[in-house]
Amino acid sequence: MNTIKRIIWISSVILILVSSAGRGAHAAETADGVPQTIQTEAGSLLVEAESAGSFRYEEEEGKLYIYGGTVSIRLNPAADYSRDKIEVSGYATLLLRGVRIVADNGPALRVIPGAEAEIRLAEGEKNEDGDVTIPENYLQGAEGCAAIEAGTLPGGEEGRLLEAGLRIRGKGYLAAVGGDGAAAIGGSRGQHACGRIVFEEGNISAVAGKNADAVGCGEGSGALPLKAPLVSEQTGSFIALSDGTGHAITSAQENEENEEEELLPEGFAPASILRGVFTEADDPAGLENVRIRDTQGNKEISFNMPEGYCEFAVKTDADSEYMIEQGGRIFAKSVSEDSDETDAEAVHFKGTTHYDENPVFLTTLDSNPSIDIEVTGLWEDGEDADGTRPESFDVTLYANGKETGRTITLSEENDWNGTFDELAVYSDGVKQSYSIVEDRLDGYTGLISGSDLDGYTITNTHRPLPEGRSGEEEIEQRSRGTFEEGRIVATVLTTKVSRSMPARTSTTIKKSHSAKTADSSDSILWGGVLLFAVTTLFIWMRIEQKKE
Repeated sequence: MNTIKRIIWISSVILILVSSAGRGAHAAETADGVPQTIQTEAGSLLVEAESAGSFRYEEEEGKLYIYGGTVSIRLNPAADYSRDKIEVSGYATLLLRGVRIVADNGPALRVIPGAEAEIRLAEGEKNEDGDVTIPENYLQGAEGCAAIEAGTLPGGEEGRLLEAGLRIRGKGYLAAVGGDGAAAIGGSRGQHACGRIVFEEGNISAVAGKNADAVGCGEGSGALPLKAPLVSEQTGSFIALSDGTGHAITSAQENEENEEEELLPEGFAPASILRGVFTEADDPAGLENVRIRDTQGNKEISFNMPEGYCEFAVKTDADSEYMIEQGGRIFAKSVSEDSDETDAEAVHFKGTTHYDENPVFLTTLDSNPSIDIEVTGLWEDGEDADGTRPESFDVTLYANGKETGRTITLSEENDWNGTFDELAVYSDGVKQSYSIVEDRLDGYTGLISGSDLDGYTITNTHRPLPEGRSGEEEIEQRSRGTFEEGRIVATVLTTKVSRSMPARTSTTIKKSHSAKTADSSDSILWGGVLLFAVTTLFIWMRIEQKKE
């Protein structure tokens, strides 16, 4: 009996030791795998970081200093917007989750020359009701200051400029507005030039302050940047607006050493950018609801130009052509910046990846061009040998797949010829694609060929009647269903009716944290200890049994 008690006591001690050691190792590994985060208030901003040394908030200055690491920033839910500013002075990653800053002095977010900042735009979050909300970020600089300042300073090694580096990623939204004289993203007023700016992802809207670039340099800049801002084809959307004194997106310095191939980062695929300048931007209310639509009507980019603003740059599809329309007006390419002369055919535009090319100058198309479409009817029925040819037939006109209500009648009196005249080439800013439909003719098969420009030909073919059957009998027989009824339709070019840009969609960002399990070597160690203890206990039990 004493032996059994000793066995139970020793077994319990072994199990307790092994269990405690395992829990200790697991806790240590968990602490290493999931570091403690620091959450604090920085004025009206909420900050979360892995280390207290990553940031510092100065209440008197109303400024959040970022020194490095990854820092998540959001607006306090109790505030509509913040007056607090952000300054990056190291190599840092900023995760913006619905940050709204309207600075009353200085830039809303500043990357000092020599520092590198990567801004990640959060895509969406799920609230308590399970709905996904999109945290849109809005940054506005004070007068003379950029919304996001990334500039340069003379100096550095060998007299080279000291540049700020800015990279924007993520699937979320960012709107930046520069103060008067400053870029929305880039240089403030009087700064030498903008730094290195790269848009890798995100949906970006940038509005320049007066006399400045939307993305690029501020007013009074000493020089163009060494490298032009870059927009990746992975960027969801990009819209930049300026008043024309500056540019929507700036160019790089003209330097033989700075060829385009050398300026692009390795593996970087630049987006196609369409740049334009309205020469009729004197509307006191601004150009509202500017629409840039592809010629097939599948996609549309729309925006409002502020009062006095005239230059834009937007991301487009590289393989698509676009038309530009506003308030029922169609814009064509102007012969020059000061000319109202246009080419009626120069209404289709394509983007380019060469940011140093000059934008196209746009002016209202003088008049909507029109075309006439001729229609000719031909017969292949043996000169009406069976007497089945009708006296006339109607042809209906369609535009973009919809009936226009216009018809013409072809008959022997007009030699089977007719014309649809004065047809608008464009309607509501969309190029029209016309087609015709012939009414069904009993006993005939119609074939339509041709185009809007060349006209259409309808060839009606009649099969010979069976021997001994009259034309009237054949028509009656066919009307009973021995042939397929319907109209003959020919469409040379099909254009979908334009539709509005689809509403923004959002996806939920799901995060999961799992504690780091013990290393495999630790598992082997403690497994060996347990096996040794059990074996020793078994041998000792056998010895005790023999003694008794």
